[in-house]
Amino acid sequence: MSINTIFSDFCNSIKMIEDEKWQSRVAEITKKINKKYYDSDDDHNHRLFVGSVGRRTATNKVSDYDILYILPWEVYHRFNNHSGNGQSDLLQEVKECIKERYPRTEIRADGQVIDVTFNNGYGLIEVVPGFENDNGSFQYADTNDGGKWRTTNPRPEKQKCTVDNDATYGTFRDCTRMIRVWKNHRGFVFSGLLIDTLIDKFYENNSDILENNSYSSYPFILKKIFEFLSEQNEDQQYWHALGSNQQISNHGSNRFIREARKVVDKLDGVDFDNESEVLKCFSEIFGYQFRQFVNDSVTRTTEDFATTYFSGIDIKGSFDIECVVSQNGFRDHSIGYYLSSKLGTIFKNKHLLFKVTNLDLPINIDQNNLKYYWKVRNFGVEAERKGQLRGHIHVGGKTKRESTKYKSMSHYVECYVVDNDVVIARNKIIVPIGEYEDAR
Repeated sequence: MSINTIFSDFCNSIKMIEDEKWQSRVAEITKKINKKYYDSDDDHNHRLFVGSVGRRTATNKVSDYDILYILPWEVYHRFNNHSGNGQSDLLQEVKECIKERYPRTEIRADGQVIDVTFNNGYGLIEVVPGFENDNGSFQYADTNDGGKWRTTNPRPEKQKCTVDNDATYGTFRDCTRMIRVWKNHRGFVFSGLLIDTLIDKFYENNSDILENNSYSSYPFILKKIFEFLSEQNEDQQYWHALGSNQQISNHGSNRFIREARKVVDKLDGVDFDNESEVLKCFSEIFGYQFRQFVNDSVTRTTEDFATTYFSGIDIKGSFDIECVVSQNGFRDHSIGYYLSSKLGTIFKNKHLLFKVTNLDLPINIDQNNLKYYWKVRNFGVEAERKGQLRGHIHVGGKTKRESTKYKSMSHYVECYVVDNDVVIARNKIIVPIGEYEDAR
């Protein structure tokens, strides 16, 4: 198929689809809150979808709905006059209101939101009680440090996304979603609002391509976007959000800049007149969600892919994979010891211990509820001959033991940290295996 067709299919496949179950749950929560604070059975007023869902830049793998519920100002004054942490008391009251409707659902009120977590991979609804100011912004509660009120202004952000999308004939939202697919495939933190803001800035700085919106032009546009991202300042602490001009920071140590540089290096070596070369490169950049449209055989493989195995991917943190290589009669070494050697490989009949280390997640995530999944992917003639072209995903723990059997420089082991069937962190390590069985 052509570049135009493949990018069209890909972009349409990653658009967020309104789920009836989500809509029903949101309506039920809205109805419950309206009954308590407005004495109304209305199930759609006094709420505002915010975040990526509200800006309509979320992908089909969105794991949570952010909703701001607009409460009467008399409620604000009631809790603002509390002698203690009135902000915490407000969240607890709204939490108990929702709990009456969903008594068996896990509901937590902490920080700035009320998390309503549904099982079976349906993620969560994040409820933010707020109070609308005369200028259209909102006051909302922050329970940290004894409690305080903060201000947010999501409407101009939503409006700016719509303006940008109209100006680019739909390309703006396509690009914001593709960048989300990229960061989730690579497994690093990149705030959704920062993604939307930087794509907005990109179009401000590249107005000459505003009307260059055919799917066949997407490889060229994406190359320019990755160049733009790679040129951001790694020391920058915050950016000003599109539309609202609010300060936003990225909690991933600005890794997106380094990752974008890797993509630029890949694309610099691509002949953009060679269609198969272009598609191969973007298959590596976006992973299975793109590659399935390029290669039909990928959809027929027995290999498991995170994007289809789990209900969602929303990278919120990071970790490292440590690998210790051992063999009876020899000293243990890290895999790096072997890879830095002249041969740059490890050999057969070694034992490998993989371990998750340096796990870094937001403080509101309960690590006791996390699950760890592993994928071992084998390649090469030897593995194929023995029927060992592995690629299934299995649940495990923080460690995994394997051994080296089949020669290939492309074997890898990948780990997924999963919260309620949503991947929130992922990493992989390449395990090149050489020929010699008795080498140290």
